[in-house]
Amino acid sequence: MFTEPKVILTKDLSQRGYVSFYLNGKRCREYNGKKLNQDLNPNYCTTYADRLRHFKKLAYEFTKALEGGWAPMIENEIKKTKPLPSLQAALETILRDKLSSDLSKAYKNDLSKVVEQFTQFLPKEQIQQSISEVNHLDIERFLSQFSSSATYYMNKRRALNVFFSELHRTKLLIDNPVQTSLKKKSKATLHKIYSQQQLKDVLEYLSLHYPNLHLCCLLAYGCFLRPHQEARLLCVRHINIDCSKIVLAGSENKSKRIRVVNVPLYVQSLLKTRIEGLEDSNTYLMSKSITPFNVSYLNTQWSRAKKKMIDAGLIEKDQTIYSFRHTAAVNVYKKTKDLHILQQLLQHSNMIVTLNYLRGLGEISDDRLRDVLPEL
Repeated sequence: MFTEPKVILTKDLSQRGYVSFYLNGKRCREYNGKKLNQDLNPNYCTTYADRLRHFKKLAYEFTKALEGGWAPMIENEIKKTKPLPSLQAALETILRDKLSSDLSKAYKNDLSKVVEQFTQFLPKEQIQQSISEVNHLDIERFLSQFSSSATYYMNKRRALNVFFSELHRTKLLIDNPVQTSLKKKSKATLHKIYSQQQLKDVLEYLSLHYPNLHLCCLLAYGCFLRPHQEARLLCVRHINIDCSKIVLAGSENKSKRIRVVNVPLYVQSLLKTRIEGLEDSNTYLMSKSITPFNVSYLNTQWSRAKKKMIDAGLIEKDQTIYSFRHTAAVNVYKKTKDLHILQQLLQHSNMIVTLNYLRGLGEISDDRLRDVLPEL
C-alpha cells in the first residue's frame, strides 16, 4: 500500500525539496534518484523552474517503481539481520531505565508490578523467545484478568503500553500490540467536596485525634498542596521565616516547575507551631525528623480516621483527603469565576485540566447553566 508521490518544494532555493509518499503506513522522503539508480538530483538545479521540472520527473520515476512492487531499503532493515532480544530481556531493560529516571515511586511500582505479572502469565518458553512472538491476543488474554473494573483494567493497559510503545519507538517492533487491544471507559474518581459545616467539623476532629492529617488537610485546602508528595514531604527549608510562603523546587512538585505558594493566616499559625523547636532545616514537618513518613502513611492514617468519621456522621463515603483540595478549588471558582487564577493555584499544566477538574465535581454543570441559555 502506497500513496501517490508528491513534490514538496518552495521557492526558497536554500531549502531542499523532496518527493514525499507513504509506503505501508511509513512516510518516505526522497531527495534524489539514487535508490532507483537514476541520475536525478533536483536540488542541484539553480532555478526554481528547473528544480520543479526535475522533481516532477523524480516523482514520476518513484510512481512507476512503486507500481512495479519496488520497496526502499530502509536503514533500520539492517537491524533485522541481527537477532531480536527476548521478551524478558527487553522488558527488564526498559524497566531498569524507568526505575532510574525521575518518576514517582507509585508509578515505578506500577511498572514493576505489570512486568512481574506479565512474565508470570506467559509460558516460560515464550518469555525467552523473541519479542516479535508476542501478539495482541496474548495482550488481551493477559489484560482480561483485570476486568473487575474498567479503571483497574485501563491502569494495567497503560502500564503495559509503556513497554511496548518503547519497543515500537526503538524499531524493535513494527506494531504495538497493546494499541490494538480492547479499551474500556474508566470512571473518574469522585472526590466529593465538603460543605462549610463539614470542613469545620472534620478539621476540628482531626486536630484533636490525628494532628498530622489535620496539617495535611489544611495544606491541601489552604495552599493547594498535593497531600502524598508535597504535603507529606514538606520540610522546614521550604517555608520562609514568617511562614507566609512555601517554595518548592521543580523536583519537589508534580508540575516540575518552581512553585511559590502563598500561605493563608490560618495555616501560618499551624506552621509556626510545628516549626518551633525544629533546628535542622531538612526536618520534615510531619515526622519531625530528617526521615519522612513512607508513601503509604497518609493513606493508612486516613483509612483509620475515615471509618470513625463516617460512623460519627462527619463525612460521607466519597469524601477523601483530596476532597480538601477539590473543595478549595470550587470555593475559589465560585469567588472569582476565573479559570486562569484557579489553574495557577492548582499548578495544572493547562486550563483544560482545570476545566475537567471542575467538571468532574459538577461545579460547571449545575443549575446556573439554565441562566445562560439563549433567548428567542
